[in-house]
Amino acid sequence: MDLRLLQTFLLVAKIGNVTQAAEKLNFSQPTVTTQIRTIEEHFGVLLFERVGKKLYITEAGQRLIGYAEKLLLIHGEAQAVLQEFSYDKTIKIGLGTAVAAHTLSPILREFQEQISNVSVSIEHCFNLPITVKGILDNSFDFAIVHDEISNNRILQFNVVAQRLVWIAHPLLIEKYGNNVWQHPFIALKQGSVYRAKYDGILREKEISPMLEYSDSEAIRQAVLNGLGVGVLPEVLVRHNLDDGTLIEFNNAPKFEIIFSVIFHREKTFTIATRTLLAMIAENANIHSELLGYLQST
Repeated sequence: MDLRLLQTFLLVAKIGNVTQAAEKLNFSQPTVTTQIRTIEEHFGVLLFERVGKKLYITEAGQRLIGYAEKLLLIHGEAQAVLQEFSYDKTIKIGLGTAVAAHTLSPILREFQEQISNVSVSIEHCFNLPITVKGILDNSFDFAIVHDEISNNRILQFNVVAQRLVWIAHPLLIEKYGNNVWQHPFIALKQGSVYRAKYDGILREKEISPMLEYSDSEAIRQAVLNGLGVGVLPEVLVRHNLDDGTLIEFNNAPKFEIIFSVIFHREKTFTIATRTLLAMIAENANIHSELLGYLQST
């Protein structure tokens, strides 16, 4: 039975007048009469008797008042308790690349302004297998990666294209000039997605990096110290380019990295996680099917 029928019954019982109860409920008088009749038919009893213009509650109606109040009270308590679970307490995100944190930060700020009672836990994964394992064993609600995932239990949606820029310290450019191929190079170690993008051109130019690092931030610091040219995602060095502490080579080859969201094919998202994923999709700078997927499930 619809509990709203019991709310109508209690109000009619309290006021003793169907028309006045209808006004308070913003219903028509026939609607309230129909609702009372529905309850009577459900229980097979008469709840009110009309003598002339006066309405009298029956003994059955009197007995129902206590039960109706208890049912509505329990329903209200259940609703209040379960409301706490309408959002995740914590959304768990795996980052297969530290650079993704720079892309995610403004979206997280907007998300926390909108849903302040949900925390976000971010774990930086050392390699792709750790990220994939976190998705498969439900350690992460979703993850952001820059690798192609080959696993039929995981769905992957591209969301951001990030431009790679060739950069150097201004003093290094004064020393070696504007020809990027005349400079010493700093690179990520073999096997990284970034290195794979430009490794072919380095071999073609017969250039061997003088320094190799395992993470992008170490390369950025080395470039800031004037040790050589680095190739990094624009988002990682945008503030350095803006304040002039690093200079971009505009005549260098153009490459980009695609970041994507991955999650388990059978993952069921709560409201908060779905909201955050929708924000990521809405901020995508390339065609993404993520929002369509969220709207269809």
